Amino acid sequence: MSDVRSDTVSDAVLDDRTALLDLLARWDRWLDESRFTADETAEIFTSDAEAVTPGGTSRGIEALTAQAARSHRRWAATQHLHTDPVVEIDGDRATIGINRLIFTVADDPARAPEAVPAPALTLGERCRVDAARTADGWRITRLGGTLLWASDPEVLARVAARSQEEAAA
Repeated sequence: MSDVRSDTVSDAVLDDRTALLDLLARWDRWLDESRFTADETAEIFTSDAEAVTPGGTSRGIEALTAQAARSHRRWAATQHLHTDPVVEIDGDRATIGINRLIFTVADDPARAPEAVPAPALTLGERCRVDAARTADGWRITRLGGTLLWASDPEVLARVAARSQEEAAA
């Protein structure tokens, strides 16, 4: 009897796919838990990685760390979710296409501690993540996306403009 899985997908490819999906989850957690240190960033990105986001374009560990911290400090909480990953592996390189949902919660000092906040801004984007196998495992080399919708486009425009002003300062 033939094993269908072994006939179509090798264990090594499945291991790589699992590692790449884990990398995406660690990227989401890095953002949502505001773990913006160079060491944490280097666990996810290569030293020369590039990110193109609504907050601007950055290259390298220090710039990626600074951009993420700057873009996320204005929110009391964020939740980044990715869906429908399409993983294409070519040796030590991979491309992952995902749909991404981003929920942001504004800081509201007047909110009662037991109250559950509503998102201030919700975004939907289609994202491409490029990754490379390194001596320390898979790392993101480049990411960028196309914003498809925003729950409040005016808020998004203000946030993006503020992020770019802060980056220039």
